[in-house]
Amino acid sequence: MPSYYPMSEWKFIRYVKANEEGKMYSAILQNRADTTKKIRINFGSTKYSNYSDNTGLNLYPGLIHGDEDRKEAYRKRHAVYIKPNMFSSGYFSWRALWT
Repeated sequence: MPSYYPMSEWKFIRYVKANEEGKMYSAILQNRADTTKKIRINFGSTKYSNYSDNTGLNLYPGLIHGDEDRKEAYRKRHAVYIKPNMFSSGYFSWRALWT
C-alpha cells in the first residue's frame, strides 16, 4: 500500500537521484509546520522505461520512450493510486515521468 502525504502539511522542494537501488528519483518534501523535517519519496524504476522526464535532472535518457499509447495505458492503470491533494510515489511518477 502506497504512503500518502497531505499537500496541506508537506511542501515539494526538489527532485534528486534516488538513494534506493532500482529507483530513479526521489522527491524531497518539507514539513510545513516543522521546516527541519524532510522526507524522501522514491519513484520510477530503473528497470522500466517511461514516457518522459520532467524532473529537470534527465539522468536516464535511454529509458524515455515517448509512446502515447503506452502513456495512456499507464495512466489508466495507475489513476487509482492518485488521490486529490496528496503526495505519493504514484503522484510523482505520474507528474514527472508520465506527462
